[in-house]
Amino acid sequence: MSVAARLIGAIWLTALVVIGGFTYLQAVEERRSLLKGFEQRAAVLSEALKEAAEPALARGSRPALQRLLAKFSRRGQSMAFFDRNGALLAATPEMDSVVTQAYPDVVAALNTRGTQRGLARLPGPPAYVHVSPVQRDDRMIGLLLVALDARPLAAAEWRIWETNGVRFLVLVLVLSAIALLIVRMTVIRPLASLARWTKALRRGPPAGPLELSDSKLFGPMAREVSVLAKSLHRAQAAAEEEAALRLSGETLWTEERLKQFVKLRVGGSPLFVVSNREPLSHVWRDGRIESERPASGLVTAMEPVMRACGGVWVAQASGDADRETADETGRLGLPQDDPRQRKPDISRARALLNWEPSVDVRTGLRKSIEYFRAELESSPPCAKAKSAEVLLAGFGG
Repeated sequence: MSVAARLIGAIWLTALVVIGGFTYLQAVEERRSLLKGFEQRAAVLSEALKEAAEPALARGSRPALQRLLAKFSRRGQSMAFFDRNGALLAATPEMDSVVTQAYPDVVAALNTRGTQRGLARLPGPPAYVHVSPVQRDDRMIGLLLVALDARPLAAAEWRIWETNGVRFLVLVLVLSAIALLIVRMTVIRPLASLARWTKALRRGPPAGPLELSDSKLFGPMAREVSVLAKSLHRAQAAAEEEAALRLSGETLWTEERLKQFVKLRVGGSPLFVVSNREPLSHVWRDGRIESERPASGLVTAMEPVMRACGGVWVAQASGDADRETADETGRLGLPQDDPRQRKPDISRARALLNWEPSVDVRTGLRKSIEYFRAELESSPPCAKAKSAEVLLAGFGG
């Protein structure tokens, strides 16, 4: 199940529980209010009828009671008189068929000599039944049964459920649409952009930084993927270069080959070079300090290895400005032209000039190798040796 489906399901369930609970409480309150109204109406009608029917009920005059019921009869209300033994004396026409169904309330009123009231399931629509004793001189002379049509109660409850059901549907549809929009804008679209960006990283050179609306949510993932892709491209470039060199029979030492070679030979042990020549000396010239590389076969051979693999070079200070550039322990840092020192960055060229490199690293490296190979082949023997030293020093750094 997708994230959007789970979110929408949770919204529907929450809305159903909340609205259903409030609807139930509202229906209960409405039912209580309507029952109170039925009770007041039945009590008023019962008191009026008992006062008017007391003489006729005491005589047991059925015609008088029937005329009285006809006078008070209205749509939605039915009435009947019983004697003190529970025998039917008179009833409205619509009450004849339901007297037997309401008779348990009549019996209860006779036994308790009190009023019985409440909803009763009579044949047909529901009704509110009110049975009260008729007394004369503190003596019960009969019973009055009043039945009110309770269909408005059911209709009111149905309207409450129907109204809140419509509200529930409108609410969950609106919330679902908003939730889908939020998921699409904050999750699906950034994930799709991240997938396309990752695909571009996998297929080609490292792309530009990924623009995300919420960098806190997917920014760490994008950075980790970027680092992983760059490492993958470096390894792929090194493998392709190694394969190309093997196919061509060349034995050109690259930085990656030097690292692997030294790692196989010395493992994790650090490298130290001790010599009377330093790879970079500092001299005073025209009032300022400049750096220069001394002419030394050892420096030419070992400096690329030390730059590629890292280590410590212990040498005699031959430059007259070495002490000024060293730290308090006599150590010199990386030269200023070292890529790890100057850390070249083309982000400003991208931002200010809208410039992007048009040649990837592997193509540029291959063209550079071809260029230097052509230069070596076309140069005299003495120049070839010098060019080989320059080539080795350049590519090793």
